[in-house]
Amino acid sequence: MSILKKIFFLSVFVFVLSLLFWGIYKLSFKDNSATVADKTSTKPATPVAAANKIEPVSGEAVIAPTLAADGNSLNYFLEKSGQLLQVDFYGKVQQTLSAKNISNLSDAYWSIDKLKLVIKTKASDNGATFSFLDLASGETKPLKDNLDEVAWQTNANRILYKYYSPETKERTLNVADPDGSNWTKIADLNYKSLSVAQIPKTGLISFWNTGDAYVQTNFQAIPLLGGTAKTILATGFGADYLWNFSGDWALISHSDSQGGAKMELGMVNVNGGEYKNLGIPTFIDKCVWAENGQAIYYALPGGIPDNSVLPNDYKAGKFKTADTFWKVNIKTGEKTRLIETADIPGQYDASQLFLNKSESLLFFVNKIDGKLYRLTL
Repeated sequence: MSILKKIFFLSVFVFVLSLLFWGIYKLSFKDNSATVADKTSTKPATPVAAANKIEPVSGEAVIAPTLAADGNSLNYFLEKSGQLLQVDFYGKVQQTLSAKNISNLSDAYWSIDKLKLVIKTKASDNGATFSFLDLASGETKPLKDNLDEVAWQTNANRILYKYYSPETKERTLNVADPDGSNWTKIADLNYKSLSVAQIPKTGLISFWNTGDAYVQTNFQAIPLLGGTAKTILATGFGADYLWNFSGDWALISHSDSQGGAKMELGMVNVNGGEYKNLGIPTFIDKCVWAENGQAIYYALPGGIPDNSVLPNDYKAGKFKTADTFWKVNIKTGEKTRLIETADIPGQYDASQLFLNKSESLLFFVNKIDGKLYRLTL
């Protein structure tokens, strides 16, 4: 064999050997890198992009969906079975939160830490009964009869509720421990139907007669320890309210006139001043505040029949809306579409809106089918 051939074969051998060692090195490096990443990463894996910006989270109708305490999952009841589940943002079941399914469930109210609930169930007389559920202990305790409105305090482990006394015919606003013990009356009420919410980061409780397009809404506040109620705002028919996270502004939706056919969305400060019309015809239940208080995410209803009385006809379920999805900057008034109309894959009558912590996902219940949906922002 000539010297040139020997050099050629030797070069080929060295080249092949080099490729072999290079391949072994790359495979080893890749495996080790993946192992280290798996062991050291504390962030959840980046989810695979959804086929559509709007996707269902649940396969069936749900009740009381909420962001779970860990911020990375969701809690909700299945409407049909009353089973309480925790799922990831894509609907994969992670765990069952309660060993007992709730029969005849109609609603549920979550504590701020998402570890306790007040459960509302349908009674045989077409009324409602309330009970307290502690997820940590699994304990369930019935609350007293004749309650018809319940809310949690924002900075304490107590509940607010409206009570009606069949004996005295009096209606009162009260505060109590979650199981109904150690109750104290806050105020006497003149309303049969009432909404109540603590003003965040204050010791004040706000309350108002439930919106009716023919009745002027009286938006009031009273100290938690009791005292004289102060009117925040006494204008607007069929009004409903939603406080921002800092408690200095409230969103207000109301009819444009007594018995009116159009809704208006505005905002008012905690003292009832600086009212600002945002120029958006939607309902409070279709809105959610951004955590920094600078923007509002909302569903804009379409397909409202002519001559409707709002909000009455909508609340009575006389029609379903076809919504588009938006965000408004409350400082500049700039409105931005969250999804183009052509990309909305179906009809959505959105309600119970809430966001994940990073505000990259907007969740809502579609009143048409009762399912929970996710809109990727």
